[in-house]
Amino acid sequence: MRFKKISSVFEFAIWFLKRYHNQHQIQDSIYRIVEVKQSTNGQYKLVVQIIGKSTVVQYAPEEIAVSDRMLEGFSKRDIRTITYFACEQNKKPRYKIIMQEFCDTLNKILFRLKKRDSDETILKTAGQISLDKNLITNLSQEDVCSISYIAGYEQSTHEKCANEIKKINF
Repeated sequence: MRFKKISSVFEFAIWFLKRYHNQHQIQDSIYRIVEVKQSTNGQYKLVVQIIGKSTVVQYAPEEIAVSDRMLEGFSKRDIRTITYFACEQNKKPRYKIIMQEFCDTLNKILFRLKKRDSDETILKTAGQISLDKNLITNLSQEDVCSISYIAGYEQSTHEKCANEIKKINF
């Protein structure tokens, strides 16, 4: 009988220490993430509140992840959230095909690519894109597949035309 009381005292002490530790960690935190917002272009913004104040500020996860001083003010759970969303942004392709059009003068298909973070657009042929490793690595798999298919098709038709011209000249 006496053993049960001692074990319950130990359980209470363990429970109390866990609560104290959690409360102590919360008090060490200066900031907390209140909300995660995603814009129409897929960018994440973290709404950060200073604990004890009603002021909230929006930050990109990459901005917080770069600043060691700011990261020290967050709880472990918030740091995990920040890291997750910062890495999620890095996985996304930087360029996206927004338009394909046929150019009569070049007799090739032109691709208009848009950069993710800005309104900058690039106009290139499939062959030019396929030679640019930076662009290829920063496109989605579907876009790369489409570009490589068209580049291969254009190359094969070009070779057929060159062979026909050689046959005519000989």
